[in-house]
Amino acid sequence: MRSKAVVGSVVVALVVAGVFVVLGFLFEENFFGVAAIVAAVAFGATMLGLMAVLVSLVGTVQELTRTVEQITEQTVPLLGGVNETISGVNTELARVDTIVASVQHISGRAEGIADVVHTAVTNPLIKAIAFASGTGAAMRRARKG
Repeated sequence: MRSKAVVGSVVVALVVAGVFVVLGFLFEENFFGVAAIVAAVAFGATMLGLMAVLVSLVGTVQELTRTVEQITEQTVPLLGGVNETISGVNTELARVDTIVASVQHISGRAEGIADVVHTAVTNPLIKAIAFASGTGAAMRRARKG
């Protein structure tokens, strides 16, 4: 497709330049003849410059196309690997969620047990300390008196 466009534009440029040259010969050596020949040369030079730019642009586009194809070839397997990794991470997160829920349940039970032990030990301990303190004070008074 690209080569057909290049060939077509070259043919059009040659036809237009040929028309200018023919017009130059028809008007012979007067001002219009010389102007037609100069126009034909300028048009031809312009078309050659434009063709050089187009050929360079086509090469650049082809290189860009190859690069995009290579990137696509490398990216598709990479994305597949990323999807597998994400699936594995999601599985592990579900496991961690279960573990965290179990730890929270155990922590709640341990907190309840600690409260029961605290209540069971603190009240008798305070009473024992108060009894010992009272007994000590009573014994000191008994010794003085």
